[in-house]
Amino acid sequence: MAEARPTGPEIAPRETVILAEDPARLVAWYRDRLGFSVSREFSEDYHYTNLESSAGMKIGIADAREMGITPGDRKNATVVPQIEVEDVAAFLAHVTEGGGSTTFGPSFDEKGQFAYGAFSDPEGNPFWVV
Repeated sequence: MAEARPTGPEIAPRETVILAEDPARLVAWYRDRLGFSVSREFSEDYHYTNLESSAGMKIGIADAREMGITPGDRKNATVVPQIEVEDVAAFLAHVTEGGGSTTFGPSFDEKGQFAYGAFSDPEGNPFWVV
């Protein structure tokens, strides 16, 4: 028996959006420290920058105030982007050296098959890394 598929619109992936207190500074950090390239910038009605990594990860950075959000208010942040890297320990060290902070890790799963950890960018936006 075929599995029933819900009806509704087709959903396609888009970039994860980060609301920043200082968008220009945060764009520079993702570009210079994590190797993202700027693929598009908007500045007419609002300020927004699209960035993309060489592996295809996409993020957008917008001005928190322009979006009606108090910068730095993370008490209701329930979405945590997750990324994959070759060497978690080296990546966390790289992030920390460049102004980010390590939240935890590197840690290892029970069987030692993979490493994981967490970090925050210079404005405190959380990420998990595997």
